[in-house]
Amino acid sequence: MNPGLRFVVRRVCNMLIAVVVVVLLWQVVLDAFDVNQMIGKRPAQVWTYLMGHPDAAEHRAMVFGNLGITLRDAGIGYVAGLGFAFLLAVLFCLFPIAEHIVMPTAMVLRSIPLVVMTPLITLIMGIGQRSVTTLVIIVVFLPALANILFGLRNVPTASSDLIRVYGGGPWILLMKVSLPGAVPSLMASAKVSIPSAVVGAMIAEWLSTGNGLGGSISKAVATFSYAQMWASAIVIALVTMIVYSCVTILDDIVRPRFVVAS
Repeated sequence: MNPGLRFVVRRVCNMLIAVVVVVLLWQVVLDAFDVNQMIGKRPAQVWTYLMGHPDAAEHRAMVFGNLGITLRDAGIGYVAGLGFAFLLAVLFCLFPIAEHIVMPTAMVLRSIPLVVMTPLITLIMGIGQRSVTTLVIIVVFLPALANILFGLRNVPTASSDLIRVYGGGPWILLMKVSLPGAVPSLMASAKVSIPSAVVGAMIAEWLSTGNGLGGSISKAVATFSYAQMWASAIVIALVTMIVYSCVTILDDIVRPRFVVAS
C-alpha cells in the first residue's frame, strides 16, 4: 500500500476508534447514573430517531438542515478569524508598536464571557449573520493570533543572523524565515479553532438568531423534544470530529516540511 494512503487509512481508523469509545462512554455514563431514558437518550434511541422512526426522513431533514446553517455560521467566522489573526500577526512582526496598541483591547474582549458578549454584539450588529460572524471571529481570533505570533517570532538565531549579514531587512526576514517557520503554528491554530468556532456559532444561534443547531437545541429543550436535542448534539459533535481529523491529517503532512525548513 502507498505510504500516503496507509497514513490516511491509519488516521481514519484512529478516528473511528475514537467514535466507538465516545459512544460506549455515552451509554455507560447514562446507565451508571441511571438517567431517565425520557431525558438521557441512549445511542440506540438516537439511531432510531434518525434512521428507524417512521418520520426519520423528516427528522434527518430538520437536523441536517440546521447543521448546514451552523456549519455556514461557524465556517465564515472561522476563516475570517484565522485570516484576520494571520494579518495582524504579520503586522505586529513588522511594526511591534502596533501590538502594544491592539493587544490590550483584544485581551479585554476575550476576557468577557460569550453569554455576556452575545447580547451586546446583537444590539450593535443586529440579529443576523453579521452578529454570528462577529462572535465567532472574536472566539477564534485571539488564541490564533497569540499562536501565530509566537511562530513568527520563534526564528532561529542563526537564520536571522544570516539574513542580516547579507543585508536583509525585516521584510526579507519575514518572507524567507518567519513565514515558513510559522506554518506549524498556523496549522495548530487551525486545529484548535475548529471546536471554538462551532461553540461560538451555536451560542450566537442560541442567544441571537434562533437558527441552526444552537437555536434548534434550545427550542427542543423548551418543548421536551429530547430525541431531537440529542440527535442534534451528536451530529454536530461527529461533524466537528471529522473536520478536526481532516485538518490534523493536513497538519501531519505539512508540518515536517516546514519544521525542517525553519
